[in-house]
Amino acid sequence: MINYEVEVTIGRPVEQVYRLASDVTRMDDWTPMTNTHLISGQTVKVGSQLETTIKMGPIGKQVLVFQISELDENRRLGFKTVSKGAVEWDSSYIFEPQGSSSTRMVNIGQLRLNGILRLLEPLMAGEVRSGEAKELAKFKELVEGG
Repeated sequence: MINYEVEVTIGRPVEQVYRLASDVTRMDDWTPMTNTHLISGQTVKVGSQLETTIKMGPIGKQVLVFQISELDENRRLGFKTVSKGAVEWDSSYIFEPQGSSSTRMVNIGQLRLNGILRLLEPLMAGEVRSGEAKELAKFKELVEGG
């Protein structure tokens, strides 16, 4: 299992940061995911599912289905994989206001590889952690840039 925790402080109010982070249609703008879309319902709520394609190092492209596992407006947003396959992934974003115009955003997660791929976890741990940090840096640029 690969555990990670990364954080960034964003110079925008928590409501603005949360709004963009919870917009499934914009996740491709700041993550390595592509074709991300809801596959259940029209709105994001606990239990909603989204499908995405993600490129993961030596594993290659993976189609994953995530379910919204936590949704506490302006505080938490969580996902867990429900698709069966090579990867299981749980992730939570925590949003903490830092005054009225800044937000601390923390991304905590676990990634598990299944089957023989489990042997790659030690090799991929650094890549996963640095990738998550790069995503938050890109997210910060996106939010602060407009």
